[in-house]
Amino acid sequence: MVLVSCEKKRNETQTVKVIPVEVAPVRVGTIAKELKFTGSIKPNTEVQVYPKITATIEEMQVDSGDSIKKGDMIALLESGELQAQAAQAEAALEVVQARWMQMEVGARPEELAQAEDLVAKAKANLKDAESNYGRMKALYQQGTIAKRQFETAELAYTVAKAELNSAVERLRMLKEGATREEREALAAQVGQAKAALDLARIRLSYAKITSPIDGTVSERFFDPGNLAVPTRPLVMIVQMDTVRVIIYFPEGLIRYMEPGIAAKLTVDAYPDEVFSGKVDKVSPTLNPNTRMFSAEIKVPNRGSLLRPGMFTRVTLSVDPHPDALLVPKEAVISREQYQARSGNGRAEIAQGDYIFVVENGRARVRTVLLGHESGTAVEVTEGLKRGEQVVTLGLHQLKDGDRVMVIEPEGSGA
Repeated sequence: MVLVSCEKKRNETQTVKVIPVEVAPVRVGTIAKELKFTGSIKPNTEVQVYPKITATIEEMQVDSGDSIKKGDMIALLESGELQAQAAQAEAALEVVQARWMQMEVGARPEELAQAEDLVAKAKANLKDAESNYGRMKALYQQGTIAKRQFETAELAYTVAKAELNSAVERLRMLKEGATREEREALAAQVGQAKAALDLARIRLSYAKITSPIDGTVSERFFDPGNLAVPTRPLVMIVQMDTVRVIIYFPEGLIRYMEPGIAAKLTVDAYPDEVFSGKVDKVSPTLNPNTRMFSAEIKVPNRGSLLRPGMFTRVTLSVDPHPDALLVPKEAVISREQYQARSGNGRAEIAQGDYIFVVENGRARVRTVLLGHESGTAVEVTEGLKRGEQVVTLGLHQLKDGDRVMVIEPEGSGA
């Protein structure tokens, strides 16, 4: 739109072009540098659940997409042989524990009576064997019996002495109780039996496969009747209450990156949603192959809208500048754009970008140096003052010194 006004000068009528423009004041605020990245969404935790034994799957109690809590049953494996082994180990423990209890209690009166009777019989047997041995020895020396008869009597005498010693020792043990060495040996047997039972029960517990975390079953790899083996996972479980994104950046940006930096994320599936997160970790070393650093961003996953594998765009706000002079981005014209529009093929201003300022009804071009850009605003570090009015609409029609008329933006209600 072009407005025309007429004024009389020295009785002559002249036509003056007045260009309508919209303006905005230079304001003071805080602005941060925006760094943009892309990445893929990953679950906060991802666990593959493996069986610890080889066995046939009797039941699969979860399927893909199911929510699951830590300790919930995933699968039940065939366990008949393992149950038998556990029962056998339990019986073996009961045997040695009974022997230990007997040792603790000591000998019963009946056992002592039996042991004393054995000692008495062993003494009588030894007396008879000793008498026979003496008689046979004398006959053998006289040459009246064969050597084999003498050796038989000698052997009977030796056995009788051994039996008496054994009976006497057993009686002593019953009266005095077990020795320290015997108690230690039996205690070791009890401990060994307990360990064997614990191991059997642990192996039996492997037949019940449970979830190690709270989460969602993302994949199920087996069905009932399949053979489970320790080298292949049964299911994949993911945690998605919080998700993470790994971004990569060159070494020139490492000075900005630190844990706690705010992040904004968008995904194509929900174009009107903006998800908030924070940088959780920054890699301390540069990857020698890619020459890049990496950072991990944690994002609360409200409503479980973010799914692993989604493509995301990430914006980080770093290096905040407080008390900065801010103007709308649309107020800035690059040097190249201005030169091309002026058509004179030369730089009217040596460096920087351009902004038009309204002064006394005219547009005045300013050279400005810019700082951070964020959202719809840009920081001006040189060339403007707070409160000045900069042109935001109509500036591409302007040249330095043009007459302008400020209009209200459409929909402003003015």
